[in-house]
Amino acid sequence: MNKSYCIAVIAVMLLILSACESGGNLKMINRTSFPVYTSVDSDSVVTIEAGEDHVFKIDTDTQTFLTGEVKRNVPVWLVGHTFSLQDRETNEFVDETVVTIKAGKTLNVYLDPNRASIKIVNNSEHIVTLAEIWEIKPTSQTRVGVMEDIMPGESQWKRVNHVTPQNTFSYRLIVYLDGEDGYLEFGDYDTILAKDEQWLVNVYPFTE
Repeated sequence: MNKSYCIAVIAVMLLILSACESGGNLKMINRTSFPVYTSVDSDSVVTIEAGEDHVFKIDTDTQTFLTGEVKRNVPVWLVGHTFSLQDRETNEFVDETVVTIKAGKTLNVYLDPNRASIKIVNNSEHIVTLAEIWEIKPTSQTRVGVMEDIMPGESQWKRVNHVTPQNTFSYRLIVYLDGEDGYLEFGDYDTILAKDEQWLVNVYPFTE
């Protein structure tokens, strides 16, 4: 075996090895003002704080010049205080989707705000058994969501729609405490939420 042949064989082997790629990356960039929570490939939930990003390393088969492009579909669960996934076909908000990861590549996902939210902090000694979210317009009032069973010292949040130039409204919150008669009322016609805004409501005990 002559020297030139050996060099050629080594060069081919190095080319094959350099062309082998296994695994890809999914990079999520949180561009909202609040945390987002995600589980990728049915793994544990990761919190991505406002303005931060996180890279998920995804296993794939090995890609070479012989196999062609290698890719894998990966399930993703993703929610944020002011972010929701949106189904392009139905135009509805969803919490789950599937992304395609290519071997040796990084998929960047930019999480831009598209919702508002309401967050309740229960500072009382009673359970918040029910909190009704009402959308208030000049000619109508519509209950658009509820939060239930918020324990003392705990909090709960819910995504809601934000106002637009074509659709202006405000929010009212009706809160019921376990063991108390009546209810607490928060918000009014001035409680208007823009995109990427959160209405923080602190619940305290009834006063005598």
